[in-house]
Amino acid sequence: MPTYIKAGLYKRPFVKDDDELEVPEVYIDAEVFQVIDDEEELIVQITYEELRGIMAIMAAEQEKRHLYIKARADKN
Repeated sequence: MPTYIKAGLYKRPFVKDDDELEVPEVYIDAEVFQVIDDEEELIVQITYEELRGIMAIMAAEQEKRHLYIKARADKN
C-alpha cells in the first residue's frame, strides 16, 4: 500500500520566484519513491536500487572525509 508524506520546504529557483516556497509531496510504494510538486508534476523518481547506490556513494564520501580529518589530527 503506497504512502504519501509531506517533505520540508524547498525552493526551485529555475521555476519559482525567490519568495515562493513549496511543500512537495513524497509518494512511497514497494517499487519507487517519487517527489511531486504542488501542481502534481513529478520532480524526481528513484528506485530503491538507485537509492542504495546514492547512499553507498554518500557513505564513501563521509568515510573519506573522516579518514582525512583523522590523518590531519594524527599529524598534529
